[in-house]
Amino acid sequence: MIRESRSHIWNPLWVTGLLIALNLLLHGCAARPPVGEPMVRPPAQEKTAAGSLLASAHQSVQAGQFNRAESTLERALRVEPRNARLWHEMAQVKYGQEDYGQTVQFCLKANSLAGRDSALIRQNWQLMAKAYAKMGKLDKAEQARMKAEAVN
Repeated sequence: MIRESRSHIWNPLWVTGLLIALNLLLHGCAARPPVGEPMVRPPAQEKTAAGSLLASAHQSVQAGQFNRAESTLERALRVEPRNARLWHEMAQVKYGQEDYGQTVQFCLKANSLAGRDSALIRQNWQLMAKAYAKMGKLDKAEQARMKAEAVN
C-alpha cells in the first residue's frame, strides 16, 4: 500500500494564497461609509410614539378619564422611560386619582429627569405643594411652594 503525501496541503505558496483570500474576504465584508458622509439613521419612531401617547393621555386627563390616561402613560414610559414630561403627566393622573403620595414621587422623578426645563420643574413643585396640602402636610406644602417660586 502506497501512502500519498499530503505535503501539497501545507505548501507555503498555497497557504499564503489562502490567507490573502481570507483577508480580502473579511475586509470586503467590513465596508465603511465614505469619510465625508455622515451616517444616516432612521427616524426614531419611539419618540413620536411616546409623543402621541402623551397627547392621548393628556386628553384623557382633561376628560377626567384617569385610569385610561394611566394605562396610556404606562405604555409611553415603556417606550421612553427617561422622559420627564411623561412622569409629570403621570403625577397629574395620580393627583386626579387622589393618590397624593404617588403624585409627589412622580413629580420628584420628573424633576430628576427635567434637566434645565425650569417651567416643568416649577410645575412639578406646584403639583407637589397641592398634593402635600391634600395629605395635610402643610409644612411640606409650603416648602414646595417656596421651591416653585424660586425656580428661575
